[in-house]
Amino acid sequence: MATKFRYPTGARPLLIEETARRRRIESRFVSILESAGFSEIVLPIIDYAEPYAPILERGSVRQSYRFVDREGELVGIRSDFTPMVARALAPSMSPGELLRVFYRGDVIRCEASRLGANRELFQIGAEIVGDPSPAADIAVMRLAADILRAFDAKPLVVYNDTSLVAQFDESTRTALTTKRMRDGLPPLAQKLIAGTATIDDVRAFDAQSAERLDAIARELDPDEFQLHLDDIDENNGYYTGLRFRLFSAGSRTKLAQGGRYDTLYERFGTPAAAVGFTFTIDELLERRPRAGWPEDVSSSRRRDAAEPAAETAAFPE
Repeated sequence: MATKFRYPTGARPLLIEETARRRRIESRFVSILESAGFSEIVLPIIDYAEPYAPILERGSVRQSYRFVDREGELVGIRSDFTPMVARALAPSMSPGELLRVFYRGDVIRCEASRLGANRELFQIGAEIVGDPSPAADIAVMRLAADILRAFDAKPLVVYNDTSLVAQFDESTRTALTTKRMRDGLPPLAQKLIAGTATIDDVRAFDAQSAERLDAIARELDPDEFQLHLDDIDENNGYYTGLRFRLFSAGSRTKLAQGGRYDTLYERFGTPAAAVGFTFTIDELLERRPRAGWPEDVSSSRRRDAAEPAAETAAFPE
């Protein structure tokens, strides 16, 4: 009989207080994004799987829920907004058009790595489409940091350039992602593994990437925006250049991520550079205040919804 009251692994309802708290956070996000000139788009929760097949990494495919519908078509439940945004916008875009859009909604992922991890996640993200300049990279990272700052948290943005790793052969890329030094590696790869690489080292390898990183670094506060050239992932997916992660300073919990994906829109019909970020709201809801905070979560929740205290409790200092 007890099984009647269970939910699928990784899925659960939000009851009254959690729902109210999520809506307050969501409303603040929307207000900031609209004030920054972004317009909302709404995307379907399911789509055909075939258009995304050349884009998704194996890990992403394993995390997605896919099934054959009544018409015999393979469809997938939304697990990543970014490719869906490109598929929705690209066919109707004009060459050279500039768009600022944001989106929100659930993504469903089969996360097998953590016991009890949520599979249904609520996300809010934004993109600048049609602007390939470093200024767009800077604007997106600053906007993500400003959103976190609006909740009275100090942002820390760690960024790098994924295009550097893409230029190495497969063997070197494996050494970079596993941080294993071996003979015969290019000088830049050796310094990346050792954690000693600088923009000057990048300049000797790829002058264009170094110039772009220089342009970005000059405009950003190094205390809040830190270039980590050795922050290399095994799979960069559809990212083609800038990639960044947003943390609350003093915490190792990632609250948002983003980057540049300049080839994604071309796959769906119109070449267009794009850069954006995504916050997972569930991760904010799970944050708990530490000792020393002026109020605990329960007392903050009882405040009037117009007051920001219930939102700030979502972030550590």
